[in-house]
Formats: sequence, C-alpha cells, structure tokens
Amino acid sequence: MPALLLPVERTDLPYLLRDTVREAARSWRLPAALALGIGFGLVERSYTGARAGLVFGVVASLYTLFLGPLPWRVLVPLEEDGRRLHKLVRWVIAAAIGFGLFAALVIPYAWIVDAVYDTPSYLIRRPREFLLSTLLFLVGGWGLARDVQLEQRLDRSMQRQGRLAAELEEARLFAIRADLDPHFLFNALNAIASQCTTDPPGAEENIVRLSSLLRTVLDTRQRPLHSLDEELALARDYLGLLATRFPGLRYEINEPEDTATPSVPPLLLQPLLENALRHGDHSRGPVRLDVRRDGDTLVLEVRSSGPFRGGREGGLGLELVRRRVELAYGDRGSFTIQTEGDETVARIIAPLAKATASAKPGRTEPLEQPTATP
Repeated sequence: MPALLLPVERTDLPYLLRDTVREAARSWRLPAALALGIGFGLVERSYTGARAGLVFGVVASLYTLFLGPLPWRVLVPLEEDGRRLHKLVRWVIAAAIGFGLFAALVIPYAWIVDAVYDTPSYLIRRPREFLLSTLLFLVGGWGLARDVQLEQRLDRSMQRQGRLAAELEEARLFAIRADLDPHFLFNALNAIASQCTTDPPGAEENIVRLSSLLRTVLDTRQRPLHSLDEELALARDYLGLLATRFPGLRYEINEPEDTATPSVPPLLLQPLLENALRHGDHSRGPVRLDVRRDGDTLVLEVRSSGPFRGGREGGLGLELVRRRVELAYGDRGSFTIQTEGDETVARIIAPLAKATASAKPGRTEPLEQPTATP
C-alpha cells in the first residue's frame, strides 16, 4: 500500500516516549530485554564484584528498550522522504544522540563503581567491549524503532483494510437496495386515478400508502436497515395498494406479541409479496405473511396457494432478496423458497437483535383486508 495512503507517524518527543514504553510493555520486547540485561549484569558483577552490576544490567536493558529507539523514531521516521544528503545528516545526528544517551548511562555508573568498590567497570576497562556495547545500543535502538514503526504501520494498514471492507459491504448493500417496480407505480397511480371519482376516501388512503413506500425507497439511500415494525407497515401499504388493483386479492399478516423488533433491510418483503401475487392461485386462499420467533431467530414467511415453479426467466427479485439477506446478516441469516404441501413458502430467517431507535412494541394483528373497488 502506498505510504501516502497511511497516516504519517507523529514525531513529537513526549508522544513517542509514551508510545515506545507502551509498545515495549505489550509485546515480547520487554521480557527479551530483561533477559539480556540480567545476563549482562551477571557478567559485570562477576568481573567487578560489585552488587550493583546486576541492577545495572536490568536498568541498562530498560534504558535501551525505552530510550534507544527515540533518536531514530524522531529523526528517521519510516515515512521519511527527501534527498540522500538530508537523510545522511539525519542518520548521523541520530547516531550521535544515541551515543550520547549510551555514554550518559555508562559513565555515571562507572564513576559510582570506581568510587564505591574501587574497581573499574567492565565496560570502561575494556575499550573493545565498550565499543561493541555502543554499537549494540545504536543498532538495537534502530532495530527496535523500525520494529515498532513497521508493526504500527501494519496495524494502520489492517485497520484501513477493515474500514474499506466494511464500506464495500455497505456499498454493496446500497447497490442492491430494494426499489419499487416502475410498472407497479404506474398501475398504482392509474388505480388511484380511477378511485378519485368512485371512492375519494379510498383514493386518499392509497395516496398516503404510496407516499410511504416512496419515502422508504428514498430512505434506503441513507440507511440500509430499519425496524421490523416499519417493514410490516410497508407490507400492509404495499398489499393495500395491490388490493385496489386486484379486487379478488385477500391477505393476512400474523405477528405474535413476543416477536422482537430487529433491524431488516427496507422493502425486504416486497419482492416476496409481489412474487406471491404473480404466481399464486388467489382463488384458493389468501396471501399470508407470518412472523414468528424461533429460539433466538426471527422467521418471516410469505405463503401463497399453488406450487413453486421456479424463478421467472430474467427475474431478479428472489436473487436480490437472497443477496440482501446475506449482506445484512451473513451466515446468521438465510432465505429459501420452496413448495410445502399445496403452498409456495418463501422463508427468511434472521437473527434477533436489539430494536432500532424507531422500533415500536410488537403486537398481534391478524387481519383479512377488505377489498377495494377500482
């Protein structure tokens, strides 16, 4: 991933000091540094006989772990760009500061050991070991700085990837949002126009129903989910408009009181009701929408008379329902449509979840809607 897509590391000293301590404390670096420090302290104590040698080893390891990476993180950040000369100058300055930090640790300790125990420190007496220890301090500080920087960069990349994946799923859900069939809109408007002279109150009621449906279609561009109560209200509006066009249509909506109100995609039931209308035998029985709770899941069933004969060639409604259920609930939800006895049953299984802010208490409302005369 290009560096420009990632946040640049902060380089203010107080933040980097706290961040380095935090990164050291939550990883393998702290126990590894302590183990090395104890080993060096044992060597120092065996050579000088000073009891402070073991303490110095532990202090030196923590000092290296917490302060060693700072010059490199401040002056040589991972995302640094610029000319080679500027980079070289930064490296030299960081190395000089690192050497100063190491000297500030070793020299006071050597003075204390020499004054208290009258014995030169192991590092001070052996220039080669002092040089090697200095190089280890510098290289170790640089390595720790790079390790922290790369790990944090990976964390930021994974967080960004997670956000992009979530946004992609949301975009997919928006892309396959439910829309009303234009033919349904034209037919509904024509039916309402006919009602204006024969049944003005019914025409007014259907205008309100159609307005509610259109408002929901617009709302799907802002929110991919709404409460189950809202969805059932839309189902009533949709079936009420269909009953205006088809006087012989009968329907029932059965919702038990103990049904929770989880979030569902808007107009999820509309393609199933439309499918039941187009392919069901309404002379043999009503279109029935059953809502029930089964353990920790919610079951939505649309039943119509007559066997299921497969999806209509070129039809996308059922596939869109299946895809919307998959995107909304993942593996926790499912959609099936099949023949059971002499009925076609479209079944959606969704997990019960906390109701949305606009949800209303569940209720029982079995009804058989009276038909309207067009």
